[in-house]
Amino acid sequence: MDSLEFSSLILNIEKLVVTEDTVLIISLHGQITNTNAYEINARISDIFKDDIYNIILDLTQLQYINSIGVATLLSMIRTVEKNKGKMSIGGLNHFLENVIKLMDLPKHIKIYTTREMAISNWR
Repeated sequence: MDSLEFSSLILNIEKLVVTEDTVLIISLHGQITNTNAYEINARISDIFKDDIYNIILDLTQLQYINSIGVATLLSMIRTVEKNKGKMSIGGLNHFLENVIKLMDLPKHIKIYTTREMAISNWR
């Protein structure tokens, strides 16, 4: 498992084969705030260093995200789409569910309440 560490946030990146697709499970632990968002944006391409663009975002341990963090997630979504990958999101608490609804995500991005549901429903 790879990790990217930032102030107040750790991204754990796990490679998994799901229904014949190689998928990166990206678990966010901590907060995305003004203090770390610039560095996250600068290093977001590190996630895709192996040219794998199928992503499940596990937000179970994400405690807070602000508007800059939302822009970071949207940037990740654009990279996935540009490279013809697929993305699902799992592990939403009530706060994150409201934030995700406000983001007006593309319809093909599936949202699940748990990481496990996102994995078991991978298409």
